[in-house]
Amino acid sequence: MHKEQLMKLHQFFVYVVKEIVNDDFGNRNDECKKLLEIYEMLDIRPHHIHRLKSEQKAAILLLSACVASYLADNMDNVPKNLAKKLEENAFKHLNSCKKNIIILEDENNGKNVEE
Repeated sequence: MHKEQLMKLHQFFVYVVKEIVNDDFGNRNDECKKLLEIYEMLDIRPHHIHRLKSEQKAAILLLSACVASYLADNMDNVPKNLAKKLEENAFKHLNSCKKNIIILEDENNGKNVEE
């Protein structure tokens, strides 16, 4: 996929996630919240044209994992492991561009740490 296409797909997933968050804010599952926190830590947005393709792909995969997690919780025919596979692929892309994200659950305040 070309970079411009990835950016458009990234923007699409941003819109979808915003709709999910706005429609069902109180009922979001913890998995989706965790994925969105990681996405925010990446600081990669659709309009960032100078970011690597692998970073854009990772952001897309994190957002799509959030959507898949939401759908798995609300629909019977969406497999629960789909979100986990998408999340694994997102971290694979992040590792390929040397951007390591380590999720550390601090017992006191549950913060995520980026290295």
